[in-house]
Amino acid sequence: MNKSVLATSVLLIGMLSTPAMAEEGRGTIGLASKSISISTTSGFTTNTYQWGGIALVGGYDITDSIALRGSYYTLVETTDSNSEMKGFDADVRFGPNGLGFTYYGSLGYFSDTWNGSTSGVSQSYSGGTLGVGIGYNWDSVNLDWNILNIRSKSDYPATTDLVGSGSLGLSYRF
Repeated sequence: MNKSVLATSVLLIGMLSTPAMAEEGRGTIGLASKSISISTTSGFTTNTYQWGGIALVGGYDITDSIALRGSYYTLVETTDSNSEMKGFDADVRFGPNGLGFTYYGSLGYFSDTWNGSTSGVSQSYSGGTLGVGIGYNWDSVNLDWNILNIRSKSDYPATTDLVGSGSLGLSYRF
């Protein structure tokens, strides 16, 4: 998990220390509601595990059509409040990011750790993401709906069919 905190910190510090930050409205920082859903199949039985919680989000618009975004999150499982997922994700988004309506496709990376409540088991997952989203930018506020990020499932158990995440965030633009 220390790698997650370090990578997120480096990403945010790097974005905030660039000379281009003098241009107003390129940086964002805020909070989001985030969820992760894992669907597994064993025989004829399909199970879906869901986590939900809060994320600290930040980003920087490199150009008018390329942006970097990252989040650090803490989530709990909806059926077991003692089961926790902590991690970070970061992505490069492609689409218009000026004032007004925005939309994007994204490529990214995630890393998180699940801690089971009753089993004491801890597992780490990481890999690539492919996502889509929409949003709206005002002068000082950004509304972002990351509709769906499909995660690579290579680190997950072999019975995993699909892993997805999404978020709805509100950020300050500076």
